[in-house]
Amino acid sequence: MKEHEIQRITQYVTARTSYDRDAVEDIVRTGMQELASLAQTSTQTFDHHHLLEYICQWTIRRTKHPEPMIREVLECSGRWLDALCRTIDQKDSEGVRQPDQN
Repeated sequence: MKEHEIQRITQYVTARTSYDRDAVEDIVRTGMQELASLAQTSTQTFDHHHLLEYICQWTIRRTKHPEPMIREVLECSGRWLDALCRTIDQKDSEGVRQPDQN
């Protein structure tokens, strides 16, 4: 995920919540970077609910922010999370198809 995307998500979430920009950026950056990393390295298929739960728990451990705050911030950034989830799904689908093509 590119820096300008992180900044855009941070700005969007900060405007819609009562949390300060630094805390929102910390949560967004941590959650999105882990999700992007997962998209690059995972061979498993996750449904949306389990993926969101994993990212929430990962972000809680890494940032030490309270769980309700993290959930609210990540839910508010849902359309970006969904876009990354679709990227993971596409990668999984391509990974399954490519061996069959050889």
